[in-house]
Amino acid sequence: MGIHGGDIYRNEGVVDFSANCNCFGMPEEVRLAAIQGVNCAESYPDPEWEALQKAVADYEGVRPEQILCGNGASELLMALARAMHPVEALLFAPDFYGYEHALAAAGIPIRRYELKWEDEFLPGNGFLDELKHTSADCVIFSNPHNPTGRVLSPEYLQQMVDIAWRRGIRLVVDECFMGFLEEPQRYSCKKYIDGCGCVLLLGAFTKTFACAGLRIGYLIGSDRELLDACRLQLPEWNVSLPAAYAGIAAARCGEWLKERAADIRAERSWLRGKLKGLGYRVLPSAANFLFFSGRPGLYEHCLQHNILIRDCGNYCGLSAGSYRVCVKRREENEELLRVMKMRRGRMAESQDLEHSK
Repeated sequence: MGIHGGDIYRNEGVVDFSANCNCFGMPEEVRLAAIQGVNCAESYPDPEWEALQKAVADYEGVRPEQILCGNGASELLMALARAMHPVEALLFAPDFYGYEHALAAAGIPIRRYELKWEDEFLPGNGFLDELKHTSADCVIFSNPHNPTGRVLSPEYLQQMVDIAWRRGIRLVVDECFMGFLEEPQRYSCKKYIDGCGCVLLLGAFTKTFACAGLRIGYLIGSDRELLDACRLQLPEWNVSLPAAYAGIAAARCGEWLKERAADIRAERSWLRGKLKGLGYRVLPSAANFLFFSGRPGLYEHCLQHNILIRDCGNYCGLSAGSYRVCVKRREENEELLRVMKMRRGRMAESQDLEHSK
């Protein structure tokens, strides 16, 4: 099991529930655009990414000069960590491992704030108090949260921004799953970009448009000096032509995403109910995946039946028996449930045998 989901290369032939990409796959327009990019690949990409930058800006409703494009959000995280080089960074535990990886590579000390099951992994007032007194000058977190799918309320985000602004703390908000929400604009921190240089957003088309292998990410911010410093940390021609062409096409598929996201939300509700019916403790989620707790060994059982789920036991702050599954289409979800029911049945038989001794 790797540090991330999606390891189909060492688990061939599986149905992959471990990577949280849109279950409807890549839009055909995006696929054809990527092919067009391959057909033009004798030429260098545009080092200024002008067309891609404008397309992403239009998609996000910001100005082109507020966009920095990258070879996935991970590359931009690495560049941002080196360009900001904060005295100390504050992270949630658990949260996406990529933040820790980027900060460690830049030699930046990390402080963690533990999120708890009893709070359904929401930070609450305790974190606001931490923010008021922390020695950290940078906070990086995902919203919706990875791996739980929880989303912070607009009111809570406002409090975070107010404290960060007063204390000179940069907030880097990873919104890569925001497109799956019913009202993404309400929950996004984009509203703070123009008037608040302390807020930066990470975005990507990886999850929403199911193009993880193309690596299309972007950073949004109003601090031009910081964006320029980040750019100096990036290689020239860092976005390939297939990725750039696909990104431009994806930015024009907003209506497609709205329709698919609505379908995913309906299926998510159905799947959560079924998982709860099997006796699992399943958190409510705003994203295209579900987080739940069960007994250790479920990952191995599912893998034996050619289903790959995300064992979250290697997340900082989580332990064995924590799992995440992507919401897929009904037929695949039913197969997942069938395999999970099989294990439940075996466990019940084992318990009956123990009692009969």
